[in-house]
Amino acid sequence: MLHKALRRLLILALVVIALGAAASSVQAQGNRERIRLNIAPRMRALDLIRQLRAENLIPVGGSQQLTLPRAVINVRNQGFWYFPIGRGTALRDFVLHFEMRAAELPSETNGCGMAFRIIGDDDFSYVMLTRDRRVILIQRDRGENIVEFNQVIDDLEGIDATTYQLDATQLHFVTLVANGNELILFLNGVEITRKTTARSVRGRFATMLFNEEGNLSNTECRYSNIFAWSLQ
Repeated sequence: MLHKALRRLLILALVVIALGAAASSVQAQGNRERIRLNIAPRMRALDLIRQLRAENLIPVGGSQQLTLPRAVINVRNQGFWYFPIGRGTALRDFVLHFEMRAAELPSETNGCGMAFRIIGDDDFSYVMLTRDRRVILIQRDRGENIVEFNQVIDDLEGIDATTYQLDATQLHFVTLVANGNELILFLNGVEITRKTTARSVRGRFATMLFNEEGNLSNTECRYSNIFAWSLQ
């Protein structure tokens, strides 16, 4: 089942991190400055789309296909949990945006995020923020990771993350452009990474949460202003 496959993959990634075996190379930006968007709480989809068009990151046209004012994941059981959203809406190339707050993350590797381009057990993608300051972007394609970004935000060049916290005090804004073989991830309006090894596939969406093994305390992620703009 997709639930079990996603859980195994995420647990494996977090175990590797805990053992210190994960790669920690900094994603260099070269001479190109990171793109910065003007993001505000409860912003309209079209206001974001206009900025992305002005940066030549997406084509003209398209339409808003997914709208969800709010969602909450609240669990006490350990492991990975995901909850489908959008009533089966499946998109290929799109802009995904959501506001997210970690209401309760009692363990360091606990995280909140969202899955996209979900097809099946071994074909899915996700973006996640963890309490120990990691930003994760994965696309798993037919059993293999073809996109794999996993970095501590403090290690990224050109980003001032001194005040960053994934907890109840901060609202974070996640914007993802999935266009063809390119994935561009923004956090709080700042470009985090740009990957060009993705595969453009039509898939569904889900909110997601990871609760560290051994932790039975209440864990909760809250989402708001979720929308997806189809580029097709």
